[in-house]
Amino acid sequence: MQRPDTEGTPFDDLPLTTEVEQALSAEDDVSQELTTTQHVADSPAEISSAQLSLSKRLLNWRTLVPLAIVLALLVYTAQKLQINPGQTWAAMRNANMLFFLAAFLTYYLSFPIRAARWRLLLENVGYTGQGAIVLPKTGKLLEIVYISWFANAIVPAKLGDFYRAYLLRQEAGVSATRTFGTVLAERLLDLAVLLLLFLAAIIVSLRENLPDFLRAGLYITLAIVLLGIVALFLLRIFRAHIRRFIPQRFQNYYDHLQEGTLGSFKRIPLLGLLTVIIWLCEAGRFFFVALSLNLIPGGLLHIGAAAMFIALGEALLTIVPFTSGGIGLVETGMLGMIALFTSARNLGAAAVLLDRTISLFSILLIGLIVFLVASGRRAARKRTLSQKP
Repeated sequence: MQRPDTEGTPFDDLPLTTEVEQALSAEDDVSQELTTTQHVADSPAEISSAQLSLSKRLLNWRTLVPLAIVLALLVYTAQKLQINPGQTWAAMRNANMLFFLAAFLTYYLSFPIRAARWRLLLENVGYTGQGAIVLPKTGKLLEIVYISWFANAIVPAKLGDFYRAYLLRQEAGVSATRTFGTVLAERLLDLAVLLLLFLAAIIVSLRENLPDFLRAGLYITLAIVLLGIVALFLLRIFRAHIRRFIPQRFQNYYDHLQEGTLGSFKRIPLLGLLTVIIWLCEAGRFFFVALSLNLIPGGLLHIGAAAMFIALGEALLTIVPFTSGGIGLVETGMLGMIALFTSARNLGAAAVLLDRTISLFSILLIGLIVFLVASGRRAARKRTLSQKP
């Protein structure tokens, strides 16, 4: 498998030991066989469809019980804040639909950018399309990314990230563990840029008036980013020593995971730029929602900084994988953040519902359609392959 020629970084992959190279070569052989003959076969040692059954996860008590608890907390919070459902609904009906449409389009602009960024990460780890493994087109990667968002919206614990690696393995016969390494690298990029933009939004909009629960979330995110960077350097420096502590049957997968993670950090300026644009799209979503309701008083700079603070604070709350799509936690946190800029509680509740209509409910509806269509195509392809002599 050929690797792209890219500029060096502190995370560039040095030549692996002979044993590791043999393991990677063996996996590439398997990937070629999957691509040309079976293509959609499952490997018991990698991520399987049984492990990622969305229906089983959705109906599991570990999903339903936390969801019920947090929804009860959300209802209690709404009652304590004396939010009037009738006035909230009236505010939503009177929202400027042009601004709401702009919020919807701005948010969905982030998905093709996410797909393009993921392609870069995959190319960084060697999936260049020049060898036996050919990556799907960007449109197909966009479909996979969107389905992973749908999975994250219906089940907790960020299952969609694993599901993304599984779906790409089904499409291209690549290593699921190495692919998941690119997803881990992507998450670390997201957290680092999110943290920087969130701090900038605080400086402009709130200065020292940061709520305790967001301050705690900020510290947690900072700790995760720092631990992630430290872990990358430790993997880089001591990967051979760490490998000795891995059971032999899992060593190949450890090699693929660390290659996928460390190998992703090339072309950093371009990856960083795409990540900034993605988070500006997230902030732009709530900016237009706020304009549609005349939610936040002041000039556009203040409204933009406040919108960035609220939207990125919302993203921080979704880091806690307690409920599906952050339901309950996100809405409660957003009400608290909006209260820092306006005392109009019903208008704030309307903003939360309009924002979540875009970032959650549209994902559930459109994602279900995309998921069913993609599943139907995969089933048809399996039938076609099984009928071939």
